[in-house]
Amino acid sequence: MPAATATPSTRGRLVDTARAYLDAEGVDGIGLREIARRAGVSHGAPLRHFPTLGALLAAVAADGFRDLYASVDAAVRDVGGNALDRLRAAAHGYVDFARTNPGVFALMFRRDLCDVGDADYLTTGGIAFGQLVGLVADAQAAGLRPDVPASELAGVVWATVHGLASLHLHDALVPTTGQADLDVLVDLATSLLIPNLPHDESTPTER
Repeated sequence: MPAATATPSTRGRLVDTARAYLDAEGVDGIGLREIARRAGVSHGAPLRHFPTLGALLAAVAADGFRDLYASVDAAVRDVGGNALDRLRAAAHGYVDFARTNPGVFALMFRRDLCDVGDADYLTTGGIAFGQLVGLVADAQAAGLRPDVPASELAGVVWATVHGLASLHLHDALVPTTGQADLDVLVDLATSLLIPNLPHDESTPTER
C-alpha cells in the first residue's frame, strides 16, 4: 500500500499561498479574503491562524528570512576559508535569493506591512542579520576596516547589496547603467567595499 502523502496544514497553505501571491502580484492589494480564496479555504479560516493580515505577512517574511539565511550559507560554503572571499560570496547569495524570491524579498523589510511584534519575524530577521555580522567580523579579523563596529559595517554592506537587488527587481539598473548582469554590478560593489588586502589569505579567527 503506498504511503500517504502529508497534507499541508491550513496555516502552512495560507503562508504558501500568500508567498505565491506576492511573487505574482507584489504587495499591492493583498488581503486575507483573497489569500483564503486562492488557498481554497473559507473566508474565516485565516483568522483562526492569523489575527491580522500583518500577522500572516510576518509569517511569510519569517519564512523568507530562513530561506535567505540558507541561500547565503550555501554561497559561503562553496568558498574556502578566506574570510574576505566568503563575505563577497555572501553578497551573491543575497542577490540569488532576491532573484529567486522577488515577492517575499519585497515584503521582508516592509515593517509597515508585517506585524513587527511577531516573535518568529523578529527572531529570524535577527538571525539573518547576525549571519552577516559574523561574516563581517571574520573579514575584519583579516584586515577589513577593523576600526568600525561590525554591525555598522554589516549595515553598509547589506544596504549596498540590498539596493542593487531591489533596483534590479524594479528594472531600474539597465536603463541607468547599461549593465544587464546584476552579478557584474555586485562584483563591482564588493570590490569597492571589500578590496583585496595584504591579509587576504587569512582564515577567520575563532569567536
